[in-house]
Amino acid sequence: MDALIRTWLTPDLWNVGLNLVVVALGSWYLVVTTRRRESLAAGKPVPPGQKLLFLIGLALFYLALGSPMETIGHELFSIHMLQQSILYLIVPPLIIRGIPDWMWRRWLKIAPVRKWAAWGRRPFVSLILFNGLFSFYHIPPVFDFLMGDDFYQLLSHGVLMSAAALMWWPVMTPLKEETVLSPLRKLGYIAAAGVLLTPACALIIFSEGLIFASFDGTARLFPLLTPRNDQQLGGVVMKIMQEIAYGVALGHVFLQWVRQEGKKNVYGVPDEPVPVPSVEWNRGGVEEREDLK
Repeated sequence: MDALIRTWLTPDLWNVGLNLVVVALGSWYLVVTTRRRESLAAGKPVPPGQKLLFLIGLALFYLALGSPMETIGHELFSIHMLQQSILYLIVPPLIIRGIPDWMWRRWLKIAPVRKWAAWGRRPFVSLILFNGLFSFYHIPPVFDFLMGDDFYQLLSHGVLMSAAALMWWPVMTPLKEETVLSPLRKLGYIAAAGVLLTPACALIIFSEGLIFASFDGTARLFPLLTPRNDQQLGGVVMKIMQEIAYGVALGHVFLQWVRQEGKKNVYGVPDEPVPVPSVEWNRGGVEEREDLK
């Protein structure tokens, strides 16, 4: 345990370069959403809570990849799974909801971003893509190869984070024109995501032997855990984090659904102003125009 604490207190294990990138990105976001929003979004304000979501997402991203968690994750499988849970299940929805709609609309004019979002209009494809890649990543030979090479490990994080963001897009998109699922289908979508992720977690938790050769030695940082116990704990961590993330998403969708239904009148349609003709007198005669009443 002392070694584990000392690892967190070792300055060399904190990625200074990534820290500067994250701070610069957060600063840019705050400037754009406060001082420059008048020119970019006709003065539409960004709520403090939405800004907080984005900043928390950035902080968790740095915690997963820029802190000693990255080093510890190469020795403790349970920490590696915690890192993955943060990167794929928590950071993407926070970032998606933290970016205001007008900023998304500007970004979607960029061809690569527009093509990426187009896949999000195919919920079945994005759902299968992430869960398929995640399961493929945990095939023992593939996993051990990626864990043994820093470049490919970082590349796999980038690919899986992009796929995870794509999976979250149909549920968390703030754009009405990008919404392809009804609230009820969103609930089913999230439930299906939980089902598809369960086999990988179950295989890790209930395996009778050690699956991954990368973690076949007793951890120096926490020697009380045997490799097999560490492996089982990693599967449990992933499953618990999945339940929390998807549970919050289900609650978010359900509350949105309730608010949406509450805005409807007795006829089951939104209570919005309806254009009706009115008469306006002028010197040339009678002019008919439409007013919202």
